[in-house]
Amino acid sequence: MVALSATSPLSSPFRKAGACALFLLTLTSLHHAYGAYIYETPWRLHIVQLAVPAAIVIVAALFVGRSRSGTTAGRVATWLAALVVLAFPVAMIGIYEGGWNHVVKNAAYFGFGTDAARSLFPEPVYRLPDNLLFELTGIAQFPLAVITALNTLALLRRPVR
Repeated sequence: MVALSATSPLSSPFRKAGACALFLLTLTSLHHAYGAYIYETPWRLHIVQLAVPAAIVIVAALFVGRSRSGTTAGRVATWLAALVVLAFPVAMIGIYEGGWNHVVKNAAYFGFGTDAARSLFPEPVYRLPDNLLFELTGIAQFPLAVITALNTLALLRRPVR
């Protein structure tokens, strides 16, 4: 196993925050594409149209933030990246989509039954759990959002040189 030193480019808080955010955006895009296919709901593909521009902004801002670290432009770019990451992949995807739409929905369904789940998650927007891969990729967005948030906050707390 390779140990990463604190100065390794792979251990950079910029790379950690960016990699987590991009993984979360990719996961949710695949999750929604799969859901659009299996449930014949093409409207689920809207997330890809939002995820791609968000990924471009995040990568560009992190690049500027890292390459101009210690300057006003670098600090502004880093904060821009962090705000986009915390607002879109973390809050909207991880907390709302993963947490509410999947973790809570599955807890309601398996813990309290169909009627409880239906009252919180009515059709046609929501489907009760009937596809393991769809539900697991949906649930996975939540813990990944927590990891992404922690890495993004660590990026903002890093010493500026």
